[in-house]
Amino acid sequence: MKVDTKKFFVALLIFCATVIAIGFHDYKEGNNAVFETVTKSLLIFMGALPFMLLYRNILSRHVAYLSDKMDMQSEKLYETTNLLEEKVEEKTKELIDEGFIDPLTNLPNRHRLLFDMDRYHYNVLIIIKLHNFKELTQFFGNSIGDSLLQQFALWLTRLHYNAYRLGNHEFALLLEQDYVPQELITYCDTTIEELSRHSFTAGKENVSLLARMGVDAGEKYSLAHADAALQQAIEMAQTFVVYEAHREEESKQNHNIQTAKNIREAFHSGRLICYYQPIISTITGNIETYETLARLIDTNTTIIPPHDFLYIAQKTRLYPQLTQEIVAQACEAFKDRTESFTVHLCAQDVTNHSTIHFIEEIIVSTNTADRIIFELSEQDIYEHYIPMSLFMQHIRRLGARIAVDNFGSSYSNFDKIIHLEIDYLKIDGALINKIMHSPRHTQIIQTIASFADAIGAKTIAENVETAEILQQVTTMGIPYAQGYYIGKPGPCCFEQKD
Repeated sequence: MKVDTKKFFVALLIFCATVIAIGFHDYKEGNNAVFETVTKSLLIFMGALPFMLLYRNILSRHVAYLSDKMDMQSEKLYETTNLLEEKVEEKTKELIDEGFIDPLTNLPNRHRLLFDMDRYHYNVLIIIKLHNFKELTQFFGNSIGDSLLQQFALWLTRLHYNAYRLGNHEFALLLEQDYVPQELITYCDTTIEELSRHSFTAGKENVSLLARMGVDAGEKYSLAHADAALQQAIEMAQTFVVYEAHREEESKQNHNIQTAKNIREAFHSGRLICYYQPIISTITGNIETYETLARLIDTNTTIIPPHDFLYIAQKTRLYPQLTQEIVAQACEAFKDRTESFTVHLCAQDVTNHSTIHFIEEIIVSTNTADRIIFELSEQDIYEHYIPMSLFMQHIRRLGARIAVDNFGSSYSNFDKIIHLEIDYLKIDGALINKIMHSPRHTQIIQTIASFADAIGAKTIAENVETAEILQQVTTMGIPYAQGYYIGKPGPCCFEQKD
């Protein structure tokens, strides 16, 4: 409560006068000692009172000033706090957007797709793959390929609001509407038809983009199911396939059975052959080594690459014979040549005693032990370290050498590799492909090259597709390189680049 100083002072004077009057009355009665004491006390108090009141006013004004300053500072602090919160929220949103946006097309990426699938209600997922994109890129070049992806992304966003880029030339759509089966088929047909009518620009040319689509619908739709439907559409050369669990499983089983049968027939008919891809020295430019690659020829003379049959072959009892056949063909092809050659082995080969015994006999009988290089995958070494290391020690005693294939693709377990006697580290092609555009990947490659030098191994750059990449790996001091620019795999050892 605020006190009126003047009124307080007047009241105090009246009080003091009253006390003096009482004291004067007592003095008349003869009590002069008490009167004198009280009078002196009152006079001292009244003399000090103005100064006390003045100090109180000064102190009151100072307190008010400080209170105002504190209010001002509190207001400024509140404003600063709000501003910081807005900045933090804005920066957080930017970082989230950066992690959720594909930089080439500005579409939401795979991470955002999974985020939206987990948090929002949709009924249909469609994966779209541009199946003629690779051919267009090879013909027009990578810059035109990037432009086509951007144009396709723009086309998608004009038709569908919830479009995503999954990576490379794969995209996705999320649909909210709960379609009945026939409506969903009509929707997919219409989308494919609209795409076929639309022209995209490739430099000065107009081109069409062809697509395959995998579709999964319902409350339990998933990326895995849509991808399985997409793979089925590709295998069956259909524009789209809607996922059906029982049909997918049955189709997969039938495919595995038929593939196993084809492998068996091809092996017994002599249609399992070797292709060879050259590996050059980046210093001399000469071919010094060839990589052996298995190929299967079907009854229509179509060449089937290993990723289409090797996994299934490994599930059959025939697989050890396939490995032995590949090793035998490669050793026979190089027994009278001077170049080295590589042969892939997996953990299943290394742990098979009959396969290892056969390898020992064939490399000795063909006198190729000092020129054969066994390629072992980084993943197999990581997961089967003891049998792999024992095999390396044993085979090196015969004069053979060891290469780690696809190094840098997954584990890159330097600690395990450093304790093994490795002759070559083959740098994974996925890293090499980004060497011209990504300083981070270039640094990783340089680290692998330095690590190889430290353990006395040599590096081989895989997937060298252009003259620029070859020049770059040469400049970085990588001694060997292979890829389509250098030479494509062929059925003989004389296939070189055009």
